[in-house]
Amino acid sequence: MDQEIRRKLKHITDTLWAGGVTNPVTYIEQISYLIYLKLLDEEEANRELRDRLMGNNGNAKLLFPQQAERYRWSKWRFKSGTELRDFLRDEVFPYMANSLLKDEPKVAEYFRDAVLEINDPNVLKLVVDELDTLDFLKMGQDVKGDIFEYLLTHLGQSALNGQFRTPRQIRAFMVEMVDPDLGDTICDLACGTAGFLIDSIEYILAKYSENPIEVPIYGEDWLEKRGLTLAEAKQQIPNLQTYRKGNGDRLPDWKLLEESIYGFDVSRQMMRISMMNLVLHGIRNAKLKVANVLSDMGGLTEDDLRRRYRTHLGSIHSPTA
Repeated sequence: MDQEIRRKLKHITDTLWAGGVTNPVTYIEQISYLIYLKLLDEEEANRELRDRLMGNNGNAKLLFPQQAERYRWSKWRFKSGTELRDFLRDEVFPYMANSLLKDEPKVAEYFRDAVLEINDPNVLKLVVDELDTLDFLKMGQDVKGDIFEYLLTHLGQSALNGQFRTPRQIRAFMVEMVDPDLGDTICDLACGTAGFLIDSIEYILAKYSENPIEVPIYGEDWLEKRGLTLAEAKQQIPNLQTYRKGNGDRLPDWKLLEESIYGFDVSRQMMRISMMNLVLHGIRNAKLKVANVLSDMGGLTEDDLRRRYRTHLGSIHSPTA
């Protein structure tokens, strides 16, 4: 992630903090809503372009049919003041949660019970304008994933409302010990921000990459800040933990990978964050559900209870990962 994107993200989080949105979970969730709305608008533009290039004369399946075009990011991003806030809160969010329920159930589920909590119109406008400068469609999955990982660092490793984020070093070690592979069904019973699931996916992608690279556990930015190569860093820190990273160019079936990812969490707020984390890492069809796995049923179906997993990550002792 380059320094300009990092600067923009820092400006967004600083703006929200100064505007009274001080709970990290809340402002990550609020940023997630806005990123999702922009992603949907970019996806819509991409569908329209493909439709024109293929000469389908407007027959593409659209997220925003003509009468709903005003709910697209590109149509309302120029609004400001209370008009912007009220339009997002009272019209855009309800459209996402209700009108898309039949055709785009995953989008509707994401926005179910969603509440806009950026109440200061000026703060909201600043955040929208900053996000508008980011072209997610042109970004690689690595960059989009890094963006969300950067936001998640604000959660820290300490308890927040009874939630703990497992450190990357521990997650990477556990994933390597389990050694998941394509075809395994991977489940985290308390997935939180989806850290274990993301690390499992990256582990599998590295396995199926022509030229995987070795990355320090602290990330590639950690090396850049120190002006070191990995070899130099290993010389300075002999026991430096690393992991492999790749684009999965030899993966035979992406759909199989997506459909093998399961996650449960008792908090809808954390579930939305984990969904966005997976989406920005390229996984759009993971099976995530709000459920309390410590209760007799707690939102679990009979299929959930009877399902058998070859690979199980996470722990009921670590409420979020």
